[in-house]
Amino acid sequence: MSSFSKQNEEKDVATNGQEPVVSSYDASTLSDEELAKKAQEELNMEDDINEASDVFNSLFSTRRPKDGMAGLSSAAKSIGKGTLAGAVSLIAQPIAGAQQDGVKGFFSGLATGIASAVALPVTGVCVGAYQVARGVGNSGEAIRNSKQGMQWDSEKREWYFYFLDKEMEEIQKLEAELNKGKSSSTSGSHLNEKEVKDREYYDLLGVSTNASQSDIKKAYYKEARKVHPDKCPDDPNAATKFQDLGQAYQTLCNEQLRAAYDKNGKPENQNAESMANDIDPTVFFNVMFGSTLVEPYVGELWIASVADFMMKDMASQQAAMSDADLHEQFAQTLEDRPGTSKEEVKLKQKKRDVMIAIYLRKEIQPFMQGTVSENEMKMHHLVTHHQICQV
Repeated sequence: MSSFSKQNEEKDVATNGQEPVVSSYDASTLSDEELAKKAQEELNMEDDINEASDVFNSLFSTRRPKDGMAGLSSAAKSIGKGTLAGAVSLIAQPIAGAQQDGVKGFFSGLATGIASAVALPVTGVCVGAYQVARGVGNSGEAIRNSKQGMQWDSEKREWYFYFLDKEMEEIQKLEAELNKGKSSSTSGSHLNEKEVKDREYYDLLGVSTNASQSDIKKAYYKEARKVHPDKCPDDPNAATKFQDLGQAYQTLCNEQLRAAYDKNGKPENQNAESMANDIDPTVFFNVMFGSTLVEPYVGELWIASVADFMMKDMASQQAAMSDADLHEQFAQTLEDRPGTSKEEVKLKQKKRDVMIAIYLRKEIQPFMQGTVSENEMKMHHLVTHHQICQV
């Protein structure tokens, strides 16, 4: 192997697609085995440096502070974490050393612990002072940007102008990407379906014959909203479609009725008793998910989470829960659903907030533009309130 090829190989192995590593040896004087060993040592050193950097960033807050108060808060966190880490090291290091090497290891660990107990708090103070200085320096920018109507992005650590419609576009793009990824993973879910005599109810809900109760419930909620009479006042067939969906769901959500339907299909003649036991589809939907009239004010995600939670056998627990505990349980219920990631729940929650904001903006826009009076605005909302209360 030529010296030129060795140098190239050494560079490729050591950099691994990152910034070139400055080697302290001449690759042309080393054998292939020595070259590979040296390169591996440098890669290990890089890993150690990156790991130390991650530990440092987890201990000390070094992100850009918004203003002086944010810098002071960051400094307090860094000093507190540095002091706590130093105290833990002072206790843990001697114990770990004694377990590994007896008395000698104890004193060696004690020395390391003392050094850490001094170095970590001092480092925290230095980082804290740096963060305070940065925060004070950013205060002027914060005041100017706040006056201009800009908002602070706590994740990107930068100022930006907030536009509601733009955020909705970004949410829709992210949602499309998530749905695209899901479609590829679920494309084969209908290939191995259970054989049934009649699949009309399954087709109405758009689910597989192997669908779980959770899938059937979510499909019913999704499809019923599309043909709900409140949302389709101009469709003369909306009530019939809505009733058919309700009948399909009431059959498939009941294990005994579903088994009979899978085996025998729809009954040719429904007797008066079974017809009397059918729940009115509008009442059934409102009991499950709440009226669609309140959706613009509370959002689809909250309604769906409440329904999913309330339909579980937890009535006794719910009675003893506070409102805060109930909301926390709703969020946990969503996160525990199969195939639902925290990122997806967060995106749905964000979409819910934005859609509510867009609806409220639309509601007050006529008043802000002067096309309706204050009394007309009040009357409009009183009528809406009365409609919701009657559901």
